[in-house]
Amino acid sequence: MFRLLEFLFTILFLISVIRTVVSFAQRYFGGIQARARVQQPRPQAQQSAPTMLHQDPVCKTYVSVETSLKRLQGGRVIHFCSAECRDRYTA
Repeated sequence: MFRLLEFLFTILFLISVIRTVVSFAQRYFGGIQARARVQQPRPQAQQSAPTMLHQDPVCKTYVSVETSLKRLQGGRVIHFCSAECRDRYTA
């Protein structure tokens, strides 16, 4: 009976030692691989120019120049957020 318990404890101890050695080897060699890797520079995101905003004269919301509906009046460009606001302004 005691020989069986001694054998089981020996097996558990050996498994524990083997797991510790394998874990240490993975961390050690994994660190070497990480340091050996050449880090490529990351491509920088394209930075777009800031969007200019204009206020709609009817509803007072701000709308970007690219997406606004434009109307030329008196030599001045007026920007609208929607066709409804443009129509209300001209009425």
